[in-house]
Amino acid sequence: MSTQSILQCARARQAQEAERALETPHPATPSILPSESEPASSPNPFATAFPSTLSLGLNNQATRLSQLRNFGEKALKKVKLDTDSEAEFRTYIETSNPDERNAMQFLHTLKVESLLNNSLQAHISTWKSSPALLRTMRKFIWAMLLLPNVAYYAGTNENTIIQAMRNSNIPDLPPVDSIECEGLVKDVAREYSVQRSTFKKKISDTLPDKKVDIATLSAALVAHSEHVNATLGLRFRVALVRLLCTRGYTNAEFWPKVDEELANLRAGGSGDLVTALQIIYEDDGQTHGDPTKSKHKTGDGVGQGSPSWLRNLSSLVPHIQRFSRRQGTKRKRPADFDMPTNDDDSETPRAQPDDDNEDPEAAGGNTTD
Repeated sequence: MSTQSILQCARARQAQEAERALETPHPATPSILPSESEPASSPNPFATAFPSTLSLGLNNQATRLSQLRNFGEKALKKVKLDTDSEAEFRTYIETSNPDERNAMQFLHTLKVESLLNNSLQAHISTWKSSPALLRTMRKFIWAMLLLPNVAYYAGTNENTIIQAMRNSNIPDLPPVDSIECEGLVKDVAREYSVQRSTFKKKISDTLPDKKVDIATLSAALVAHSEHVNATLGLRFRVALVRLLCTRGYTNAEFWPKVDEELANLRAGGSGDLVTALQIIYEDDGQTHGDPTKSKHKTGDGVGQGSPSWLRNLSSLVPHIQRFSRRQGTKRKRPADFDMPTNDDDSETPRAQPDDDNEDPEAAGGNTTD
């Protein structure tokens, strides 16, 4: 129903009410109605003296809408918009219902948010670690896996690697809190998953023949990191990992189970932890050979003679936090991830990620890693 038809109906109803009022006697009230001698076509005095509230409201609304339309057209001349945006603005101006206006405003807010998010994601996806930075990541990660004071293996390890690199003034790192940092976290998480898988595979490959003692195995592991020595603490850790490799855990379960065992051992105090690892180490010697008969001897831990980057890393790894259940989005590996290039670090072993198609923690799905 148009505005004009509503007004006509209101006036017709007002006329009907006036006619009924003429037919109803009011003896106690002095009559101000026209006499019978007046012509029937005389205008209704109430219609002119007391205009209806509805009529006033409609007139005011039409006036405000006209003023707002004029204001909007003037504003459009000061702002450069495309044709579609101008049309949307005019539609908004013409909308007088407050709820409809709020809905339109909220819709446009969501549109802007979506555009911003898409822009940020596009910017993040264009950032990639340089070949030199990737080699440095692998060096830090492999060294972390060899340090005997690592708190956990499936926790905030990625963050620790990044912090250690920043503390060591490694070049090519994106600024702290920049949007490129998300790309950095993804790269570190992917590399960490690969190196950790390699670490586990090198240990589990010694299970079938049971002829590789823990000293020889530890020496093979540190051969890929010239500044890390095969300490007794590393042998303890390798013996623990080799023991858990016999438990039949899936890839998704394995490293959280390692962390669970470490947490349980620490719960009894440092004495219980050392005692338990000593027992595991001795049992490993009975199964795989006496390490004391090996030509490989234990070396010193990280100290003042170690490179500064390794000291930085060693100071941070005891503070890695554990995740009992990590959540995140699984990321797909690039198709050429395992293809050899001239930029690959020939000293650092490579393997498939230990979490592919199975582990929800793969590639650092939690942005706190």
